[in-house]
Amino acid sequence: MRPLSLEAVDFLVSQKAQEELRLLKPAGEPLRVLAGLRRRWSADEAAWLYDQALLRRRAAAKFSEADLMLFEGEALEQASSEAVAAWRARELLAPYESVADLGSGIGGDAIAFARAGKEVLAVEKNPLRAAILRYNVAALGLSERVSVVEADWRDLSFEQRVVFADPARRKQGRRSVRLRDMEPPFEDVLALSERVEGLLVKLAPALDKDEVPAGASLGFVSLRGELKEALVGLGSLARKTTWAVALPAQACLQGPEFPAAAVSAPRSFIYEPDPAVIRAGLLHKLAARLGAAQINERVAYLSGDECRNDPLAGCWRILRHAPYRLKTLRGWLNELGPASLDVKRRHNPVDPQELLKRLPQEGGGRRLTLFLTRLRGEPWMILAEKPQS
Repeated sequence: MRPLSLEAVDFLVSQKAQEELRLLKPAGEPLRVLAGLRRRWSADEAAWLYDQALLRRRAAAKFSEADLMLFEGEALEQASSEAVAAWRARELLAPYESVADLGSGIGGDAIAFARAGKEVLAVEKNPLRAAILRYNVAALGLSERVSVVEADWRDLSFEQRVVFADPARRKQGRRSVRLRDMEPPFEDVLALSERVEGLLVKLAPALDKDEVPAGASLGFVSLRGELKEALVGLGSLARKTTWAVALPAQACLQGPEFPAAAVSAPRSFIYEPDPAVIRAGLLHKLAARLGAAQINERVAYLSGDECRNDPLAGCWRILRHAPYRLKTLRGWLNELGPASLDVKRRHNPVDPQELLKRLPQEGGGRRLTLFLTRLRGEPWMILAEKPQS
């Protein structure tokens, strides 16, 4: 993609460019699409239009009105999913009528706060992203609720009682999970807690938990089974214990963790806990809630005698399990007949994609799931399927 510039943003927000974007479908061979654009636009303009159409298509997974917005590649990658941002605004900041959103990027969080009825001070020091932020806020009809300031928030004073901060997590162009590598530095972000009533900081879910300061709470958020972010809370936005939430079900589990769960060979059902629960260190508490045991003390798969419907864990009925042998697995699949096979893995050296290439690809019929794990000191396989509702 061609790097965006302020000149590019000025062009993309023009009426003619917006009309082109509404009609542009970036499907098909890229050179052919670009050649068609260049009949009407300069080479730079054609590239900006084509790239923006691609970004809008990619952004549709995060934003329901992506076709009205503008995007920049790295900022889109860092932006919160609409569902996660809306949940934060609605649940974590519910008591507050206004919020300062520091490091607003292209506006995902500021938009969610505004849609939740809050007055928002959106601060972004990057001129390009600030320009995109202004456009997105206006395009979605939220300008009356969102005040955009192009500045380094460390140079500002603000009156909001609570602050949401999303520091950049890249160092020299590389993504980092170390808090000391953030920009602005994490120490500067934490210093905000002395100026405001509540502080909520969005961080990478793979952060080192030992870097989280004393007195702060830590939570993890997943969306449709994918771990999305960690949230550090201070002041009025600190919870008493570590927590995990799975969206869109809004299912929440809070600490403290229970003592170690029992360990048992696979029973009738296998559970795959939500990644937010695992990352929050609440696996044993979930096991107790499900009446389940771990199949291995080092593996985050649980097993029980019944299937309890819980949004914090997927459940499958175990059909077969044994030490991993390709010949045995082929025999199982032949016996069970045509099926589509999904493969999940924890603590097992077998590569799922390579394994699928060596199995018959019949498809149709039943949908089975193969769990590759470790049991009794050796690679193990568990073949299962979802219970019929």
